[in-house]
Amino acid sequence: RLGYKSGKDELSLFKNLRSMMELAVKAHLEKKAFIESLLAIGETGPLALLTMKKDENPYLRMFRASYLIGMVGLNELVKIHTGEELHQSKKALKFGLKVISHMNLLCKEFNDKYDMHFVLEQTPAESTAYRFAKLDLRDYPEQATGTVKGSIPFGQVYYTNSTCLPVSSRENPIERVKTEGLFHPLIEAGSITHVWLGESRPGKESLANFVIKVFRETQNDQIAFSPEFTNCLKCGRTVRGLRNSCPHCGSEEVDGITRITGYFTKIS
Repeated sequence: RLGYKSGKDELSLFKNLRSMMELAVKAHLEKKAFIESLLAIGETGPLALLTMKKDENPYLRMFRASYLIGMVGLNELVKIHTGEELHQSKKALKFGLKVISHMNLLCKEFNDKYDMHFVLEQTPAESTAYRFAKLDLRDYPEQATGTVKGSIPFGQVYYTNSTCLPVSSRENPIERVKTEGLFHPLIEAGSITHVWLGESRPGKESLANFVIKVFRETQNDQIAFSPEFTNCLKCGRTVRGLRNSCPHCGSEEVDGITRITGYFTKIS
């Protein structure tokens, strides 16, 4: 949406980005004040468990708390401003890194201003990625129609999550890990790359070598190997890969199972 509002004007984009970051900080300030008011009630309050002092300090130490700010749809924002998605050119990738670097610097600025620990996170945004796409199709139909992912006629729309490359892109897995890993040092609260295996069954030696290569040659924080499955609703068997029918009994009453961000989910 920041892309739609900014009209490909970079100065406008970063101004709007600051405004949204300030709004997130305001929400955290209000949340912090509310939690502190409940903690102040002490052992008779609703957060009594968190006020226990077994080592002379309360269980919840607010001065150690981190306040998370996430992002959804960087890939689509980059496409609006450069005409290409993150994986399609070095120019697009560089612009995406510029946006997240700016957000990271804003977090540090707000840290100093409010004496709080603001950090970026890769949002676990299964529902948010869908909700934002639906809202933008309603409020910015001309721009969003050519930008959102998925199927508009069936209402199955979404934005690419966080700083991830689109799932449909066909990079070599190690290149995907390397590229997404460029963002990870800027995202203190946690980040991950999913390696989509589909129905393939790599050997344990191959997986081990891949993990070692990721550790030694990339900046990636975490990787997860994500296979896909088909479950037959008639005979009850499950097989690797997404299929239109059961290879055992031939029934077309099947349901696909894939990993959506962090969870294996049926996708019928």
